[in-house]
Amino acid sequence: MIEIDGIESSNEAKTHAMTYLQNCWISNRYRDQLVNWVGTYLDENTLENIIAYKKSTDWDHPFESIRSEAEKDLELTTIYASRGEQYNIDLMVFEGNLLILFNEVLSKAKEHLEEKIVAH
Repeated sequence: MIEIDGIESSNEAKTHAMTYLQNCWISNRYRDQLVNWVGTYLDENTLENIIAYKKSTDWDHPFESIRSEAEKDLELTTIYASRGEQYNIDLMVFEGNLLILFNEVLSKAKEHLEEKIVAH
């Protein structure tokens, strides 16, 4: 399981999630979807690009929009899970941990972008 305490960077969060996904017994289609989700939402650079795009298109609340999209996208990954995987408590906890990690990475991306704005 991913241990949230002690993860200090988005790279660590992404690495922990990917390691778990490579070592757990789940279907390939479900794994591929989760890997895509992790690659998008646990990558600070990707999130910064998404935020910049949303800000450039005059979104009122880009961070809330991204948070909502991440949650919906994670829910959609279960379409690719087998029935047993959908009811597997370890996978449910893992997905919950992914959302917690995502919120941490999003907060760090937001702070990083604010620092860039102040620096200019």
